[in-house]
Amino acid sequence: MNTPTTASQMPVIPLKIAIRAASDMTRWRMFDELLKGEPLPASELAKRIGVPRSNISKHLALLVAFGLLRRGYGNCYSIPACYLVPGQRALDFGAVLLRLDRLDAK
Repeated sequence: MNTPTTASQMPVIPLKIAIRAASDMTRWRMFDELLKGEPLPASELAKRIGVPRSNISKHLALLVAFGLLRRGYGNCYSIPACYLVPGQRALDFGAVLLRLDRLDAK
């Protein structure tokens, strides 16, 4: 179980990085899939989202470099617990709150 993160424990994400991370719908869909709880490899993310694996790999590399995703055992990707908003389908990157419950809103 993840413990709530206090503001002092949360990494400082520069605004331009948070905005860049949130600026692409493919990344939103990747975050949405990863919020379901299980770490996933690039191939599974690509299949679930319906985009080429090479495209997913580029997004994953960017998000890992920014520190917004973690690559773990078996090259599976997950969202660091410090960005999770308890009880919500949302990610808190400091200056940017990415509300994934609005992903399918028209």
